[in-house]
Amino acid sequence: MKIAISSSSNDLIDENYKKIARNVTKYLAEQGHDLIWGSGSSSIMGICYEEFSKQKRNIYGFTSEKYVDDIENLPLATHKVEKDTFDLKKVMFENADAVLFLAGGTGTVSEFFTDLEEVRSNDRNKALIAYNEDHSFDMILALIKDLISKNFNSTSIYDYFKVANNLDELKTILESLGKKENHKVK
Repeated sequence: MKIAISSSSNDLIDENYKKIARNVTKYLAEQGHDLIWGSGSSSIMGICYEEFSKQKRNIYGFTSEKYVDDIENLPLATHKVEKDTFDLKKVMFENADAVLFLAGGTGTVSEFFTDLEEVRSNDRNKALIAYNEDHSFDMILALIKDLISKNFNSTSIYDYFKVANNLDELKTILESLGKKENHKVK
């Protein structure tokens, strides 16, 4: 399965977020999944690259023109440069069988809500998983609950994504997805 990972590229984040990300990405790579990610060599994005590289998995990196210089630090990935983050998010989403959101900042939050709305509004069959072992999604989940309480969303919004609070829950979610047919990365 091709799994897109959205997460932080900021090296200043707490080391615990990086430790959790390493455990998750190591598991995914060992299980034979391939990586789709925003080509980045720092922080959690760099950890994704390292763990999938160690297992000799396919790595598909997408970046915007602003960050193209980082590609030289990631020689084991196949890269594609997009004009901007709008195009970047779309091509990552379209090429993935599932999207996993690890701890991150505004970019990760933006990607979560963009993908959630794409799945909900356009009946896209795409697994979205928020990994919340570190409680980094607590505020997002609280926001969704608040939107429901104010009738901006219905409880059906929960049908469009899953939350994994630990590695065992992530394993269960991925097993429930089953093996999907591999498709060529565009």
